[in-house]
Amino acid sequence: MLPRHRRSSRTGTSASYGAGSRSMGAMVGKIAGVLIALAILALLARYCGIERDVHFMVKDKVAAVDGDTLRSSNAEVRLYGVDAPEIGQTCTDQNGKDWTCGRDAQAKLKSLVARRAVDCTPQGRDQYNRTLAVCRTSSTPDLGEALVREGLAVNSGTVDKPGPYAAAQADAQAGKLGMWKGTFQQPSDSRQANPPATN
Repeated sequence: MLPRHRRSSRTGTSASYGAGSRSMGAMVGKIAGVLIALAILALLARYCGIERDVHFMVKDKVAAVDGDTLRSSNAEVRLYGVDAPEIGQTCTDQNGKDWTCGRDAQAKLKSLVARRAVDCTPQGRDQYNRTLAVCRTSSTPDLGEALVREGLAVNSGTVDKPGPYAAAQADAQAGKLGMWKGTFQQPSDSRQANPPATN
């Protein structure tokens, strides 16, 4: 039979080992919990519309595809709350002469982002699954509002849900700027009347 002091020594070692394994198990459980939480957040981001901001750096050479769409080699963003005339769309000025409002809108957006970084905050996706976003540069706090204020895009909204740039559009109309200096077809109507050719 072992002396009492030796038996108690073994019991103490066994107890400390059990406590160590419990703390190790608790740590593993916490790590597993964090990993599961991150996985859930990733799934929510993918399937519930939670998206990261889009940052176009100067080196990305962001291009104005038209008057309301920006594209780089790895991202494409449509400006939220606005609708610009299509590239080939023309408008009529105050003298009844046609002018290339679609090209002018594209040129304006191009000048606003030229040699500048662009930061965009996603607001959702459009029917073509493009990211809809409010975008800004160091010199223009809201690209969409700037285009609407100059009459080169319209405030995109409905009677039930007005768009975000109603005040900017009212200013453009009052000043007869851009498309408001004459007559024009709403960009959405122009797209419907002139659908893109399909192969």
